[in-house]
Amino acid sequence: MQYYNEEKMHNLRLILEKEILNWPGVTTKKMYGCPCYKYKEKLFAFLVTDGIVLTKASEQDKMKLSKEFSIKPFQAATRIMKGWPQIPVDEKSDVKKIISFIKNSYQQSKILI
Repeated sequence: MQYYNEEKMHNLRLILEKEILNWPGVTTKKMYGCPCYKYKEKLFAFLVTDGIVLTKASEQDKMKLSKEFSIKPFQAATRIMKGWPQIPVDEKSDVKKIISFIKNSYQQSKILI
C-alpha cells in the first residue's frame, strides 16, 4: 500500500520542511515511503498523501483539530492507529493553522525522552 505521493505533496512538503527542519534536534527520514520527522529518534509527525499524521498529539489538540478539520485516525494497512490523528491538508490549506499542532507534537516528543 502506498501512503505517500511525492508528486502530489512536493510543494506542501517543502513548505512544512522550511519550518520544521529549523527546530532544534529535528531530523527527517523516509519510512514506508513517507517523509517522517523525528526529535532524537522519536517520531512526532509524518506526511501522507493529502495530509499529515501527528504521533504525539495531546487529547486537547485532537479535540481542537476535530473542530477545524475532518480528522481521522491513521490507518496502516488493517491496523488503525487511534492515537495518531491524520489531518487533511494540501498546499492551498492554511499551513499556519497546523504548524502549531505539529510543534506541540514535537514538544511532546521532547518530554518523552
